[in-house]
Amino acid sequence: MGYLYYRATFRQDFYALPNIIANFLQSQPLSGLFATFTFRYGEQMVSTEALGYFGFLGFFGSKIWLFLSYFILTYLWYGGLSGKMRDVVTPVVVALLLSVSYAAADEFHQSLVSPAFAMKEDVVLAGAGAVLAVITGWFFFTVRKGRK
Repeated sequence: MGYLYYRATFRQDFYALPNIIANFLQSQPLSGLFATFTFRYGEQMVSTEALGYFGFLGFFGSKIWLFLSYFILTYLWYGGLSGKMRDVVTPVVVALLLSVSYAAADEFHQSLVSPAFAMKEDVVLAGAGAVLAVITGWFFFTVRKGRK
């Protein structure tokens, strides 16, 4: 949670890729395929035309990192709570509420502190990561335990 708070306090280069990845992808593989994708994410148009090739990849890298961060956070919450509670539903509800409310608070914090954009779409994306983490955690902590 501390990492997520720290990450929200500064603005990264707008969807920038690390130099090592950018150097590795100088030939811009799959640029023809990526050029066919155009969509809106909040107020922003996302396409290779609007962001450039590296900005487009950086956008997806940023969103995948957001998804994975909340996936890991929720998985850890669920794993810790499911070991302490006999009820099946309570750890699910508590882990989801903690993660999604933290995502909403993080976006609110970004709107106050950071020059980055606070977007409700990021809360939905973090919530999707949280739901997938609970499903994965339920499978590994409950279903697989029953097989042994």
